[in-house]
Amino acid sequence: MKKNKLFRLLLMVYGCVLSAQGADNALHGYYGADNDKTLYSSFSFSFDGNGKVLIADMDYGDFFTRNDSLIIYPDKSIFIFKIKKDKLIGISNWVEKGVWSPRKDSTSINNRLNPIDAKKKAELLAEYYDKTKKSSKSGLDFDALVSGKTNEINEKLCQKGLAKACMNLFGLKMMEYTPDLLSDPGKIPSKKLKAHPELILLSERIIELGEPEGYTVLGSYYYVLGLKEKAFKTWDEGEKKGSLKSARTKAMVEIQEELNQEDQKK
Repeated sequence: MKKNKLFRLLLMVYGCVLSAQGADNALHGYYGADNDKTLYSSFSFSFDGNGKVLIADMDYGDFFTRNDSLIIYPDKSIFIFKIKKDKLIGISNWVEKGVWSPRKDSTSINNRLNPIDAKKKAELLAEYYDKTKKSSKSGLDFDALVSGKTNEINEKLCQKGLAKACMNLFGLKMMEYTPDLLSDPGKIPSKKLKAHPELILLSERIIELGEPEGYTVLGSYYYVLGLKEKAFKTWDEGEKKGSLKSARTKAMVEIQEELNQEDQKK
């Protein structure tokens, strides 16, 4: 009986390993929408052949392909497609019934410089997907992430080298180490909290893994603590390293501060 249980366990582990190893992120090129049947029908997707996709020329997401499926992780969501004769057929929420086809675009650069490293990144993202997906069409168990149920998964995959898992951990740890972050963030600067060493190390880990959004999250953390000068310097560095979120976050903060100053004058 014990042998049968052990055999089934080995089969499950072996199946997971094979599933992850079938993943890749070599898809490259610019894809435009063929129809307007979805909320994101106007969105374009530009794949860099190295695990990153520029969505609607606004922000980057992570992606991997496996068999005939394409999985994209934009910010706090997930897009799932089937690949049929070079076309991307949307099947998950937000992209369902949409169709995207390759277009000629000279600005689409292939960043696949190290295929071994690129494939490892795809395998880790596929492992993350397999361990955190839900059965609904959204494909993303956001409640499990926020509640901390996936903490162990994120910690293990962060250690293995998945920047997305490290980003998730940063957000969760930031909530843990910063009281009132969700209830009353305006009170936090008055507490004069010091930046937590674990969050500093996590941001450095994210950046080391080639993810410039490590600057974005660190800058946001500094800003919440009331360390505005550090925050803006960090966002500036992120912008230099190619982070679109750093530039956008900095701009939004500047606009909000100007509005606050105008309200005070009234």
